Amino acid sequence: MRKKKILFVTEASWLSTGYSVYTKEVLSRLHQIPEFEVAELACYVDRNDKNIQSTPWGVYPNKPVPQDESYSLYKGNPIAHFGDLSFNHVLMSFQPDIVMDIRDWWMLEFEQRSPFRDFYHWAIMPTVDAEPQNPQWINTYNSADSVLAYSEFGRDTMMSQCDGLKFVDVASPAASQVFAPVPDKRAHKESMGVSGDSIIIGTVMRNQKRKLYPDLLSSFRRILDNTDQDNLYLYCHTYYPDVGWDLPELIQKYGLASRVLVTYKCKHCGHKSVDFFQNSVQTCQKCNGFSSQIVGINNPIDETELSQIYNLFDVYVQYANSEGFGMPQLEAAHCGLPVISTYYSAMQSVIDNIRGYGIKPLSFYTECETGCNRAVPNNDGFVKLVLEMLEQQKQNPNFFKSEGERIRQNAINHYTWDKAAEVWAKRFHEIELRDPSETWLSPPKIIEPKTQLPQGLNNPIEIANFLFQHVLCKPEWIGNHVWRRMLKDLTFGFKCDNANKDFYFNESHVKSQGSNAPFSPQNALEEMIGFRNQINQWEQARLETIRKNG
Repeated sequence: MRKKKILFVTEASWLSTGYSVYTKEVLSRLHQIPEFEVAELACYVDRNDKNIQSTPWGVYPNKPVPQDESYSLYKGNPIAHFGDLSFNHVLMSFQPDIVMDIRDWWMLEFEQRSPFRDFYHWAIMPTVDAEPQNPQWINTYNSADSVLAYSEFGRDTMMSQCDGLKFVDVASPAASQVFAPVPDKRAHKESMGVSGDSIIIGTVMRNQKRKLYPDLLSSFRRILDNTDQDNLYLYCHTYYPDVGWDLPELIQKYGLASRVLVTYKCKHCGHKSVDFFQNSVQTCQKCNGFSSQIVGINNPIDETELSQIYNLFDVYVQYANSEGFGMPQLEAAHCGLPVISTYYSAMQSVIDNIRGYGIKPLSFYTECETGCNRAVPNNDGFVKLVLEMLEQQKQNPNFFKSEGERIRQNAINHYTWDKAAEVWAKRFHEIELRDPSETWLSPPKIIEPKTQLPQGLNNPIEIANFLFQHVLCKPEWIGNHVWRRMLKDLTFGFKCDNANKDFYFNESHVKSQGSNAPFSPQNALEEMIGFRNQINQWEQARLETIRKNG
């Protein structure tokens, strides 16, 4: 029997993002299974990336180089960055039996509406970071052939909203073995230029709006005001400037200039240093160039270096209004730290499993862009907890260490990459192989669409149904999120005009590159004719591939 061909759509397995680490760890294990042939669609790299050749499985780069004809399309279309630019090309080349994806809805949605969707088993693990989930997302989850979850929270949220969800199991990520306690924390701190007597509350969070730095900094100010420990610091391993908060303003507002530590790395010589927040760029302590920048997406550090940062902390805190998982919690736990997190979303699941410290939300608010509930943290509860922990540490100098060891062991026992890969492998073993004559080698479905609307068709639902049944020629899509979006636009007579002309996208996640435009039944007809013709073109391309290969 031939091998099952599995395509993992991801950012790139060698990058430092959470999605990439998950890809590397799981795909490396699936690659070892003789019954599987694996490949990845690497969305964030181009064909010149040197890592492609050293990767033991097939890699299809999604990002064009500037010389490519598709480069302008890639630059001008946000969805192209997520893989939509090359997805169908890769499908025809690799001809997978299974396509898997683990990203946010807006990053994987295009796989649902591929003209080749019927040819592959679609297995997804979407990042469910809040409840309730948007109806568009629910529709996509229900349409998948297999659905996994990052956390117990994600599982419960999807199952509570989805009707007929083909749920498999929870396949949580794990921390790398690089993350481990140092033998002598005091000596480690001093080697990094930090006082050995210091007590450091640390966080590793990108500077995004959902990462609640204002609440964290204001709470830390209150902690300082209610303790006599003058060796207490807050370490924010984050990036500035970014899409989130004005950190200099917050630090100044709460008088924390000499209390907030950050990580700098020289862009010239690579020297890393720990220092009080001064600005996004400062003079390098080693080469004296004005080139030492706060670490971030464009100035990263590796896992070994990040482990060194965690080991400066005495307590870890994840202060966010929601998380799809929250890998830093596990990494901190593996480094032997007591972990405090907002007790909501996937953070709640992690705290339960590692037996950490959860801060129950004071309340929730509905995010207008998504309709999801986001947590408002109980800052009073957080301040009280930290003050109590500081007091226990004062009474028992081994308190932080013993609590960290307990949490570390719980994390090691519950979260492993082998467990995550086993969930995927078990499911893929269960999937029956289809004969290529039923899928990639099947006769092309080239259908000429109707080009006129029937007379007297005025009801928006009737118009939408006609368009999907007789123009797009996909009656099975009636009721899905694309249909719902068209119905909304037909009902109100306008649509959000954005860069992607192929389908109706959720304007809450991509900034409109056009404007709200009038939308009539005739406009809808033209959109669906174009969409059908595009599908026909892909089917024609598949036919030519079949003929070429004999």
